[in-house]
Amino acid sequence: MAPTNIANLVVVVTGCDTGFGSEIVEDLYQRGGYTVYATCLTEQAVTNYNAKQSSRLRALQVDVTKQDDVNRLRAQVEEECPQGVYCVLNNAGIFGGGFFDFASEDSFQKMMDVNYMGIIRITKALLPSLRIFAKSRHSAQGKHLPRARLLSITSIAGRANPPGHGGYNASKHAAESILDTIRVELAPWEIDVCMLEPFYAKTPLVAAAHSVLERVWKESDLPTQKMYGPKFIQGVKAHSEDLYKRSMPSKWVVDAAVNAIRKQAGAQKARILIGFWWVGILIRIQESSPSWLVDFFTKRIMKRTGAWPNDPFMLKN
Repeated sequence: MAPTNIANLVVVVTGCDTGFGSEIVEDLYQRGGYTVYATCLTEQAVTNYNAKQSSRLRALQVDVTKQDDVNRLRAQVEEECPQGVYCVLNNAGIFGGGFFDFASEDSFQKMMDVNYMGIIRITKALLPSLRIFAKSRHSAQGKHLPRARLLSITSIAGRANPPGHGGYNASKHAAESILDTIRVELAPWEIDVCMLEPFYAKTPLVAAAHSVLERVWKESDLPTQKMYGPKFIQGVKAHSEDLYKRSMPSKWVVDAAVNAIRKQAGAQKARILIGFWWVGILIRIQESSPSWLVDFFTKRIMKRTGAWPNDPFMLKN
């Protein structure tokens, strides 16, 4: 493909098949002024984007767990964008779900590979292009340009530890840890690093959570299922479905991400928490409270929703 129009700011967004990624790409595309690279896991999603036949929208099939795919993305971006990349938005993510007893080692590995290592691979690959753009701001022609920025959609699970989400929580904690580190390390190059931390939102990922939890339960061995009792998974599933009903609109996250991309100082906060007004208060209370108190209320919620083993020691058998 031909080089991008240097009048447009170049934005790379990962995980654009559905959900936040596809909505963010569409928003930026409709606004104009950006050339958007949308990476997708499936060939069909790439085909759908290419149907627009626009030089401002360039879709690529990229699996963030495969270094060859990421290298191909880097090569194409560097060839087509000599002016550098203005913004990288790490959005690709998956949910494996399941309580520790049910979740397989492979599911832990997969979530870490996508949600954590995916950010590492994409960021390392595109950092040279971010630096090129950042340097251009110091030229006579580039003084009007906004600061380069690295955005990542993490989760409140990067700061909290809801039961049944162990592998997901761990991957998001790891992602936030490395982003906290490189935010300072990249400061000399004037590259803003910002995390967007959504509460539960109405996306395909959250909508499918109860199905994932039920699947990993069914795949577990019979002794484990017996230990937890037959009503356990029903309680977990019902609670997960209720969370989806109470989730915020996905548009809140899309708007926050687009603002972080578009606004002059949009990415200069380390964290942007996205959710209902009380979510920030709840997070602050949890982070400042002793563990025993947080555990006490968490266990009460688990028991009330039925997500508690009926006979932990199988004494009733």
